[in-house]
Amino acid sequence: MPRPAALVALLLAVAASGCGPQAGAPAPAARPASTPLASPAPRYQVGVVNFDAMVRAHRRWPELDALNRRIAALQMRMASPPPPPDLRAPAAGVNLQAEADRLRGTLEEELRTLRDQLQGRLDAFVNDLRADQEARVADRHRELNAELQKAIEAKRDELQRDLERYELRVMAEYRVPLANLRVKADVVGIPSEEEARRVSAEAERITRERDERIRVRAQELEKQLQTFQEARTAEAEATIKALVAALEDEGKKQLEAKRSEVEAEFTAAVKQREQALRATMEARQQIVVQGAQGQLRAAHERYLRQVGAEAGRLRAEIEELAGQRLRLQDSILAEVKIEVAAAAQARGVDVVITHAVAALGTMDLTQDVIARLKRP
Repeated sequence: MPRPAALVALLLAVAASGCGPQAGAPAPAARPASTPLASPAPRYQVGVVNFDAMVRAHRRWPELDALNRRIAALQMRMASPPPPPDLRAPAAGVNLQAEADRLRGTLEEELRTLRDQLQGRLDAFVNDLRADQEARVADRHRELNAELQKAIEAKRDELQRDLERYELRVMAEYRVPLANLRVKADVVGIPSEEEARRVSAEAERITRERDERIRVRAQELEKQLQTFQEARTAEAEATIKALVAALEDEGKKQLEAKRSEVEAEFTAAVKQREQALRATMEARQQIVVQGAQGQLRAAHERYLRQVGAEAGRLRAEIEELAGQRLRLQDSILAEVKIEVAAAAQARGVDVVITHAVAALGTMDLTQDVIARLKRP
């Protein structure tokens, strides 16, 4: 009976619904007509998978995990806005220098945290760049190996045909002398035993001479093949070295550009926070000097605008990251579904469920799918 592969994809889609929105799964394939009553009822093989383990084993899980962490960090920042400024009317003789020192210390702590975050992003970029370069070199190496193997096989076939032609030609050259000796021995007759030994020795000499010529030619062709293989191998190695050098130059440029981008972002952040600090101290001084409630309300409104603007920026960034996460989840789920269906078909499994609803007698396909996901 044909296996209902569509049922495997459907059950996995239901089990995977917690990872992200998914497109509608295909309906189960229709069963063929019932067998005669005398036939036993069909028995289905049920498989089970650990969906969380498969997703975490996917090669793009670090990207998804990084997005989740970034979104969580942004949500935490959004849920914990900076405390409002002290809006109480200042008493006379408030030490503004102490206030400035406190704010300066807070600013330096924020900048240290920001510097660490930017350095982490730069390190992650370097790791991704190195992984991409290694993958490109590996792909090119495989291509060159395949081309080299194909070229060597073609050259070996060509030399083998050449050897066969040479062997036929040499055999033809020695066929007549050997035939004459056989005619002399079989037809004309050999008058004495000494003459028979001489004829036999001559035949052996001619045969050895013929075989030696063929052997020498085979050695020459084998040497040609070896020389050809060494030359093509050297070409492949030179190609790989050139690719590595080009990727190193490209990587240096990309890294320098990324470092410049990070430094520019940090410089802008420093400038923005310095301006905010100056604005805060100016507003504080103004409040102290004037002691007016209007200035207190203005400071409070500025704080609300700043918090609102920061919340809007964080919300937009969270929405953008959430879109990236959704697309990445869809991509991972699509590949997991394909590999689960392939593993189920390879193991003869009709229905695949998750550990959440697993039962006795099921076949665990998790490691099969993980092995497929980790294939190069």
